[in-house]
Amino acid sequence: MANDLDLIQQKFNELQVGDPVDGGGFHVERMNQCIDEAHQLPPLVPLYPDIVLEGDLSIIFGQSGIGKTIFAMQIARYIAESGKRLLYVDCEMTPRQLGNRYKTPNFPPTFLRAEMDREHPAEDVLKGIEEVAVANHVEVVFIDNITALGQSLDRSADAGALMASLNTLKKKYNWTLVVLNHVPKMFSGNVPLSLSAMQGSAKINQLIDDAIGIAQSSIDSNLVYVKQCKWRNGELTMGADHVAVYERCKDENGNLGFISRGFGTEQEHLSIENSNEREEMKARVRELSNKGMTQTAIAEQLGISQSKVSRLLKE
Repeated sequence: MANDLDLIQQKFNELQVGDPVDGGGFHVERMNQCIDEAHQLPPLVPLYPDIVLEGDLSIIFGQSGIGKTIFAMQIARYIAESGKRLLYVDCEMTPRQLGNRYKTPNFPPTFLRAEMDREHPAEDVLKGIEEVAVANHVEVVFIDNITALGQSLDRSADAGALMASLNTLKKKYNWTLVVLNHVPKMFSGNVPLSLSAMQGSAKINQLIDDAIGIAQSSIDSNLVYVKQCKWRNGELTMGADHVAVYERCKDENGNLGFISRGFGTEQEHLSIENSNEREEMKARVRELSNKGMTQTAIAEQLGISQSKVSRLLKE
């Protein structure tokens, strides 16, 4: 009897330390092995600091009309200039609109733009994007915007299916994917940016790596602020207490874009300026101007755009 118990105990111990077995569509390994393998992975590569990480599926979201496409184009240009072959699937702008925004054709040759063939549209847009991206040997894909993919984000199931499909493409081709998404008007200017702004947000949140919000600043109509609302694979550095601030303007080549205006808190950009505050700002601008400061220097010191400095001086 004792021998039988010893044999049972021996078999049990062997089972406890036995090699893991794959099954049911799952790969199984010991936790310590997983951690060791994780430590051997290459370091995370930021393709655009605090906005796009290599190999991630990211969403850039914000209210329509505040400059998401301009912002995304600028990020895409930066990535393409670094040598990454990039495809920007543009379902927003016509060639004429592009020409109005960009006076000088000085994008890098690694920046490719795709627009839908309106005479022969793809039955499955996502499948079409996969086909054209593979044909052009790209590493990074921007999709502007998510509504072009033809699935409603109102229903959680549709949102989940769409994000799962994008994740499959990301893993299959080792792509970096950035998708733009519109949100309701209420989520810009007075309400803090959050993932809840997006329809189907629960499912989207589960399946994306990063979510970057962009909103109009209440301080100045030419300013926007950018906030990390989710950052799965790194340290979140641009939360509500440290949002990035950008001014929308044209560069020396006549191309529309954003320039950095430093950092601030989200709360200050949600504040509505009253008449007293405006008069105080106007007086401060005049005071600095009378001291001989340039409009650019005044804008940097007061945290407003140069165009607002000009308007206040004219008033």
